[in-house]
Amino acid sequence: MAGADPTLQQYRRRQRVWDALESRYVVHLVLFLAVLFIILPIVWMFITSLKTRQGVLSPAYLPLEPTLAAYDRALFDRGFWRAVVNSVIVASVSTAIVMVLGTPAGYVFSRFRFRFDNAVFVFVLFTRLFPPIGLVTPYYRIVSTFGLLNTKTGIIIANVYLWLPLVIYIMRNFFITIPTALDEAARVDGCTKIQAFRHVVFPVVLPGFAAGTILTFLYSWREFLFAFTVSTDLRSMTIPVATFLFVGDAGIDWGAMAAAAIVAVIPSALVVVFFQRYIVVGLTGGMKG
Repeated sequence: MAGADPTLQQYRRRQRVWDALESRYVVHLVLFLAVLFIILPIVWMFITSLKTRQGVLSPAYLPLEPTLAAYDRALFDRGFWRAVVNSVIVASVSTAIVMVLGTPAGYVFSRFRFRFDNAVFVFVLFTRLFPPIGLVTPYYRIVSTFGLLNTKTGIIIANVYLWLPLVIYIMRNFFITIPTALDEAARVDGCTKIQAFRHVVFPVVLPGFAAGTILTFLYSWREFLFAFTVSTDLRSMTIPVATFLFVGDAGIDWGAMAAAAIVAVIPSALVVVFFQRYIVVGLTGGMKG
């Protein structure tokens, strides 16, 4: 019998390579390296936040004299605690407005047919496709005209613009997965359209609503560009903008900046840890349709 088919041999060699790459050892190694790549900067910031002013500049990796002085300088000496409060207010109000507007809008786009409905939906999504940097100048002009410079209201307006199309898209796709028979059964039982939405359909999509709420809060919490555009002091500065307070003319307070960064990470990290299931739902279920 002649030798094995060269094509078959090549296929077997390729298959062995793919079997090796897809083995659980390789997968675990890749995941470990990915987690390490993400965690190391946070660990380094935490270690830096425990160092003294002189210790930050020393070649030692670990703090020789661990101290919380950097947190005291960041939160109280520089007033960073006010930025934390501003971020909580801005992110919470932005999330509430976006969800109150986006949930019924998603329901309408999923259930009702009207003239140019698809065009309107595409336009809503298209508004989010503009590069944010290209909108800074008109945004600044509008906010300045209405006297909203250096106010939390100006930042909230930007957040609503940024994340409302995303929530409409996510909620629409969740509502699409719900059979219209539920709506019809509720109407037969005497419910109005609003009552059918409130008492029958909405409870079914609560996981999607939770996912949209969490994602909007996280995105609003870290938004920098528009907050930086309108904020000038701690009356309206959010955490990402207030971090610049530690950059001075004579140098950078690395310890206080690291402490501020750790404080900024804690809320979002807790949200991810306790609500990761809903985040996954929002990033998967919300992309269907």
